[in-house]
Amino acid sequence: MKHIIFLLILMSIQTCRGQNDKNMTTDKRNDLNEKIIIPNLFDKRYFHGYQLSPDSDYPIYTFANKDIGSVTVNFINKNIKKQEEWFQFDFKNGLDSGDDPDDKYFNDLNKMIKPKLESHLDNYYIIAEFVPYKYIKISRDYIDHIYPYKKTYYLYNKEKKSWDFLKEKTVSDGNDEKNITKLAELNTMMGIKPANSIVNIAEIHTVNTSISLEKLDGIWSDDCNSNKTIAFISTLESVQFSIPNRFSMNAQLKKIDVNKYEFYFTDFPPIIPLPDEMEVWDNMDNKKPVGTIEIINESKVNLTWFGFYYKKSKKYIQTENPFNKNSNVATIIHCTDK
Repeated sequence: MKHIIFLLILMSIQTCRGQNDKNMTTDKRNDLNEKIIIPNLFDKRYFHGYQLSPDSDYPIYTFANKDIGSVTVNFINKNIKKQEEWFQFDFKNGLDSGDDPDDKYFNDLNKMIKPKLESHLDNYYIIAEFVPYKYIKISRDYIDHIYPYKKTYYLYNKEKKSWDFLKEKTVSDGNDEKNITKLAELNTMMGIKPANSIVNIAEIHTVNTSISLEKLDGIWSDDCNSNKTIAFISTLESVQFSIPNRFSMNAQLKKIDVNKYEFYFTDFPPIIPLPDEMEVWDNMDNKKPVGTIEIINESKVNLTWFGFYYKKSKKYIQTENPFNKNSNVATIIHCTDK
């Protein structure tokens, strides 16, 4: 699920005047002499709360003003397995952003992220994305970019308290794939690789190439000998879940990224008796995604499970991933074509 990044705008030009030059980094690449202000990461003048990235997979905070421009500060765990702890962190902790997240959501999210992150900051790379003010238009709550624009990445040097240049890229249009920095891209900058780097390289290539749903038609499972299955039906843009002792479910797919879909329950065929809390469908919100499916290739997908949103309690129920009781993310493989 994508989150709206709520930019906490610091409009006053006076905010940064009078600061000591020790708080600045001078970027002299290509004979430029642009001073990039180095904020004290937890100074109240700049820091107004943690959020999650647009793909809800790592912590960030943002700020923008007329002196600095726009900056997003990303916190990336150096251990790739521990990065999974942040995947859908809000959902896993019973916090729902809804279609239009409000101040309460952001305040509650900050309170949850802050102790978990700040107690282990030494285990994180801190990477800033900087866009000069000349490339942005600041409104009350959001910013718009002026295309094409340049985005520069810096790594925070904790010892020197300065930003070290990583890379620069030009963003040509408003396509989310170009504007939003993916976790995989940040990992590549830092040289973070999973244990099986060969598999990872294959996955990186497929992430940016759209895979047709028709290629997925058939039966999928975490184990092809298991009776827990998912059936992809491309003609209906839907999936059917068969989870013994829990539920049988039809779900509609909604594309949210190149190879990523949210799925929403439509009905529960009376093949498998439902748990008591699920018997009355109207108690669950069918406009809230039950989870996401990310296509890695034609033989493998990652299924992230949220559960069913219960209207009365405003919390998710049945939150255990049907294919992985130890994590909300499970790897599902293609077993048969039909």
